Amino acid sequence: MLAQNDCRQDDYQQQLLRKFPQLHAQYDKIEFFQRKRRYPFVVGGAIDTTTAMALPPVPDKIIIPVVVHIVFGTAEQNISDARVLSQLDVLNKDFNGLNADRNKIPAYFSMLSADCSILFVLAKTDPQGRPATGIVRKQTSTGIFSFDDKVKSSASGGDDAWDARSYLNIWICNLSAGISGYASAPGCPAANDGIVISTGAFGITGAGGPFNGGRTAVHETGHWLNLRHIWGDAGCGDDKVDDTPPQQGANRGCNTGEKFSCGTSAHGDMYMNFMDFSDDACMYMFTKGQRQRMRTLFEAGGPRNSLLYSPALSGEGLKLPLPPEEQTGFEIQLYPNPASSSIMVQLDGNNSLGKKMYICNHLGQIIKMLVVTAKLQQIDISALHAGLYFIQLEGVGSKKFVKQ
Repeated sequence: MLAQNDCRQDDYQQQLLRKFPQLHAQYDKIEFFQRKRRYPFVVGGAIDTTTAMALPPVPDKIIIPVVVHIVFGTAEQNISDARVLSQLDVLNKDFNGLNADRNKIPAYFSMLSADCSILFVLAKTDPQGRPATGIVRKQTSTGIFSFDDKVKSSASGGDDAWDARSYLNIWICNLSAGISGYASAPGCPAANDGIVISTGAFGITGAGGPFNGGRTAVHETGHWLNLRHIWGDAGCGDDKVDDTPPQQGANRGCNTGEKFSCGTSAHGDMYMNFMDFSDDACMYMFTKGQRQRMRTLFEAGGPRNSLLYSPALSGEGLKLPLPPEEQTGFEIQLYPNPASSSIMVQLDGNNSLGKKMYICNHLGQIIKMLVVTAKLQQIDISALHAGLYFIQLEGVGSKKFVKQ
């Protein structure tokens, strides 16, 4: 049972920056994207940034495939599927404004409360396309983990991440005393991308204590979606969200009434926000500004956009209708096929110029889009996973190719 809710996000981020100094520029670029949406930015090169604005908009309901890595040393740490499902239920209620305690938000903040319209679903397929439950169990001889990412690697007693472009990775393990969890911010290396939660703070535990209601994972998922602590990790700091009032530092326990810790903001601290340190039973809300900041990541060219097209959802991502067979009379040649890094598309005639061309996976989900500007075009496919894909030309037809 955790006695204190210590999210070590700031310490973890500083550790990552020391290890990967290039992340300074990456985080700055993402912050610019947050403020200037539609700026061509992408992680991993999976989207053609010159035509990113032509891709479909962010859906009303964002669906995120989740894989939960349960890294355990004792039978007690090998938590049940039911407890995993209880955590998913908390995430889905809190991120969709369906939590029953939302009615406890003070009237003066209730108008800022938001339904973020983000749904979390256990992955239905693994990175190789095989059926999966979205839950991985890994026994370890490592007794205690810290915020050093060792739990994210099989080589150091943990479990390797699934492809971060297609999954939200959540690791559950025995964390050092006082650490409830930590999370990566968008833009970090793929092998480090995800959330780590202490076994004792994950899901509805049934045990006593202030952090037994699943809100630690809600808090850490907020970080994974680029939210900062509500106090901005500094005295009266900046969390980059306009509608969260400034506050001096973290609030703990359960507060009541107006609490003024920083200047003369209208109603003081928003200590019931999921990005504060209040007890699970006393945090109830995200704001509209936080909603916008999170959802912007999924815009075309954004660092979390690829999750909208994840094959792990078995077809629940955005997709185009594909014909069951390749249409006859579709004058197109693809070579080489199979291909590894790039593929040439040869079109006959000029009728295709100006049309949209899509690369779709076997589920019909859009992976890449471009506009035809010449009868012979080279397409970079180096970022695609090995497998079967389609080139689809708008209003004409499709052709298969294999990525090696």
